[in-house]
Amino acid sequence: MFTLSENDNISESQCGTTVSRLEAPIQDMIKMKLEKDPRFSTSGFSFVTISIGTTKASDPLTKFEKVFQEVLYGTKAEGGVTKIKVKTALENEERDELAHWPSGQVMRAETFQDRGSVHLPFLEYMHRGHSVLKMTNDFMQTAVDAFAIFVSGDISDVLRLPGSYVLQSARTIAMMRVAHEKLAATWDVVRGTRMASEITYETLERFRPLFKYINGREMARLNLSDDKILSFIGTHPDLNRHQVGVVANRYIHLNPHWSDAKYLNLMNNLLCGVPMIFMRRIPENTYLQLTHQLFYHIRACDPLQRRFYLAMMMRTQALGKSYSWSAREVSRLGLLLAEVSGPDLSAINPEAMSGLTAQVMLEMPIHSLRSITEMQIRNLETKPLNILARKLIAYQAQQLAAATASRLFRSRPTVVLFLSLLVYICL
Repeated sequence: MFTLSENDNISESQCGTTVSRLEAPIQDMIKMKLEKDPRFSTSGFSFVTISIGTTKASDPLTKFEKVFQEVLYGTKAEGGVTKIKVKTALENEERDELAHWPSGQVMRAETFQDRGSVHLPFLEYMHRGHSVLKMTNDFMQTAVDAFAIFVSGDISDVLRLPGSYVLQSARTIAMMRVAHEKLAATWDVVRGTRMASEITYETLERFRPLFKYINGREMARLNLSDDKILSFIGTHPDLNRHQVGVVANRYIHLNPHWSDAKYLNLMNNLLCGVPMIFMRRIPENTYLQLTHQLFYHIRACDPLQRRFYLAMMMRTQALGKSYSWSAREVSRLGLLLAEVSGPDLSAINPEAMSGLTAQVMLEMPIHSLRSITEMQIRNLETKPLNILARKLIAYQAQQLAAATASRLFRSRPTVVLFLSLLVYICL
């Protein structure tokens, strides 16, 4: 509180005002000052603080709103919005006036069996494009907050996630049913400002569950000269033919000796991206030098490519015809056995069927499995035998359903006539 006093008459003990040269009342002085009368001026006067002992009572509703805003937006909130310095993976550091931490800890008072529960943040208080994940010691609540950002946020919110958190939770994030664009944006978070060729094998191994969402061009920019990275891409089970095709094309240009058995064993699934006209030029004895597990990783190949590799392996200088295969050679063919015809499958030595694995049995079509003889079934392992039995039972049920539908179709005129009579009676 301030009051007007003359400079010459101010003492240390004064707490009021002394006006000696003004004869007009204070109300008239204020009125004339507003009318800009030169007779009344504040020159020669100063403001003296008058201390008063009264305190203003705080409004409980205002105090509650302040606490509520601090819980939602942080302790440094101004007007309900926390000013956070946000640094995304693709942009420089900037100040976002609407940035906030979505958190479900506002309901932490609720417990279940004397334990704190976790909650999704209030979607009404989330601003798309301005959400930042707050890392806390409550890992479960942090995971739920990140889930809310993936589900309710946009790509810019995903880009603000910490790269270390994405690597730690890659498997959980891959299970989310969200847009593929958001899952692909996690690669930009992990890569940050680094070039793709600077990413190490250890980082890629931790990022394996989300690696399938990267486009082929970005994969081709990786350090393919590193044998570990090349083998990592070649053994990934979820890559499509376009992705492996782009990477294989890049690797062929980088390594002129790619057709050697040493490098073919590292490529694995990348063989599905190599044109078949290139593979025809490879000597037949090179196929004998391929590793035991190579044809278990060619999941990106279409049936035509698998039949091509099977024909190359069945040549005389390779493995030969099916009746000459041993258990080791049957196991070596891997997924190529899914393209073996019924007569060739039944010609395999019964003792050699022990090399048929459960992974291959899942890929084999039912029309080929019907050609397996009883002697061959006796030499199957337990898991492949159970898979074969389940497939045959499903095939018999399908045939029974088809036969029943065929009989109903043959008696269709009678059914139509009965329905017509029923409709006529109801009318």
